[in-house]
Amino acid sequence: MKALVLSGGSGTRPRPRSSAGSSAGQWAPAAGKPVLFDVLEGIADTGILDVGIVLGEGADEIRAAVGDGTRFGISVTYLPPHRSPDPARSLRCARDWLGEDDFVTYPGDTFVPGGIGEQLEEFRTHRPAAQAVPDHPGVYFFTEAVHRAVESATPTGGGPGASGAAGFGDLLRWLADQGLEVATGAPTTGADDTRTDTSTDTSTDTFGATVTDTAVDHGRPRTCS
Repeated sequence: MKALVLSGGSGTRPRPRSSAGSSAGQWAPAAGKPVLFDVLEGIADTGILDVGIVLGEGADEIRAAVGDGTRFGISVTYLPPHRSPDPARSLRCARDWLGEDDFVTYPGDTFVPGGIGEQLEEFRTHRPAAQAVPDHPGVYFFTEAVHRAVESATPTGGGPGASGAAGFGDLLRWLADQGLEVATGAPTTGADDTRTDTSTDTSTDTFGATVTDTAVDHGRPRTCS
């Protein structure tokens, strides 16, 4: 299990739990520390130790503050996204690092009170193709099935070859359309209750960044396709 932290947004994604939707948001205080630190510590608390941070605005500041992740008890790999900052392209950029592992996406400026441990156990128990964490846009658990969605999903209202940003909502819809289970992440009494309403428009669940088309593993550049 891995965690992909989406860092350095440009304010294009709504943040109901955060006062800022830019790179400054991840430095806003939460529980007496920057939100980003709370995110990383919360991930470590679940036992997920392999963390990729998708860099955007404030990349140098994040590298300096987080380092290799030792202070948080995790191992960090830095992964700048494609120039276009939609989730699908960022997941594509992280594809080699993610491999076939299950993973959770987690915006660096989103504070989740109590952490995601309960939702992680729910995901591991039922293992749907995708599972949302209610009320926290951008926090999703995925199996490797999402990589097929990344290659095939189109932005809301678009068709083949459509331009624009493919949001997480588009990825969830594609998975559901294939007959795969997409769960709300809320505690349930049976698998039939876990199906989410993918008609809800969450396509704006994106984050922004302007970077080069390279990925960085502990400071060593490599090509990002």
